[in-house]
Amino acid sequence: MASDIISLEEIKEKIVPILRDYPVDKAIVFGSYAKGNAVEGSDIDLYIDTNGKLKGLDFAGLIEVLINAVEMDIDLFDRSHIIQDSQLMKEIENGGVVIYEKSKDYSKDN
Repeated sequence: MASDIISLEEIKEKIVPILRDYPVDKAIVFGSYAKGNAVEGSDIDLYIDTNGKLKGLDFAGLIEVLINAVEMDIDLFDRSHIIQDSQLMKEIENGGVVIYEKSKDYSKDN
């Protein structure tokens, strides 16, 4: 795994095309990359909302595809795995950067 720091824009460029192939409605980068204080060795914290459509091996497969695309470790969290009033959810909502929303994705043919 590469441990170089990449920009949020690079993360978006590498991840969004993959997310379009999965039942992902929204994706948010949070943590150090969203705050702009990532250091060498930082992983990418990524929240996705699939409305429960991505489970088990499909979820694990998405993690693998994303890691291979960015060549970095990714901590992937689905909305269904997070307690809605938790501190983690508050961090995602308040400090996260939306990188993809299916409802606003006009870059592909519908």
